[in-house]
Amino acid sequence: MEIRAIRQDEVDEFLRSDSRAFGWQLPEELLALYRQTVEPERSLAAFDDGQMVGVALWQPFDLGIPGGTMDAAGIASVGVHPTHRRRGLLTRMMKRQLTEFHEAGIPLACLTASESIIYGRFGYGIASFNERWTIERQHTSYARPFEAEGRLSFVTPDRAKDIFPEIERRAISGRPGAVLRPETSWSVLLADPEIQRRGASAYFHVLYERDGRPEGFTTYRLKDETVLVDLLMAATDDAHAALWRYCFDIDLRTTTTAHTRAVDDPLPWMLADPRRLKREVYEGLWLRLVDAPQALSGRSYAREESLVLGLVDSFCPWNQGTFELEASGAGARCSRSTKNPDLVLTAADLAVAYLGTEAFSALARAGRVEERAPRALARADAMFAHRPLPWCPYEF
Repeated sequence: MEIRAIRQDEVDEFLRSDSRAFGWQLPEELLALYRQTVEPERSLAAFDDGQMVGVALWQPFDLGIPGGTMDAAGIASVGVHPTHRRRGLLTRMMKRQLTEFHEAGIPLACLTASESIIYGRFGYGIASFNERWTIERQHTSYARPFEAEGRLSFVTPDRAKDIFPEIERRAISGRPGAVLRPETSWSVLLADPEIQRRGASAYFHVLYERDGRPEGFTTYRLKDETVLVDLLMAATDDAHAALWRYCFDIDLRTTTTAHTRAVDDPLPWMLADPRRLKREVYEGLWLRLVDAPQALSGRSYAREESLVLGLVDSFCPWNQGTFELEASGAGARCSRSTKNPDLVLTAADLAVAYLGTEAFSALARAGRVEERAPRALARADAMFAHRPLPWCPYEF
């Protein structure tokens, strides 16, 4: 079967193929909305006798990493038709993508997975976690007195498109794992097609300002007696507390739910009775080190230290081998080494530790990292530790 980038005149069929792979039929009225999200030169499609049966897409991101940002490819719209599964098409597309990223000098790839079992075999590891929240209104009292210092107002989708992206940029600044939502994604979100409402209301958009400066926003729906918070982004603690207070206190509603929240969000500690907040943890961002030495050289470290890593990576053989990482106040350097490794692990497990999501020592206890030098795990834990924890509020 042929695998290649699509042509401009194949964009509509690409979108239809993507929806078929996920088990739904894309309505014709949504084609115009979604076309803007597809750049043919960043696509792959598999063809069987001229029929498109598998798709994949990527977009360029500046991914937050400890100490700054790094170029990354954000993978989306990956799917194979049920008629052509178990034939190796997904593996071929993933291999092709990663090879092209490597040749283009893109050091990282990332995605948010619809099915969690798939991507580990391609070297992706869980790089952040999210939480889903549910709380009843009578249990939303704050532990400390709070009075908002700004003002709340409803805004139109057009004004939201002008204001919200900058607030989100400020809210995620310095957060590993975060990416800026592309303009095309804002367009789709704020268009609010009815098929995405699932029986709930259209979106309400509320802006929080203090002294005339936008500091936060929330985008939510109402369904029966529940407030469904889809987005709540705050650039200040005052905005964060004010927006949650607003969501909890909407009249005629008894429950508030939210998803894609950071695991270290301060809200549980703001509540007088945090036990009443039902919290469900699930994986968020999946990360792939396309060029491990470049990725390791590009982030900052909490301690000046050296570490020799034995990296196992059969899917991207250019990463396979032993590398010495040297971190100092002047930056970090990672290069191939003939030394004996201090730790041995796979590319997928290195991705878990790369942003500070999990400690090497925890991965070792799970049988995923082998320590070959005394106290190597402790050194690695100290080097890679980072706060705040990784969070990717944009699911793509």
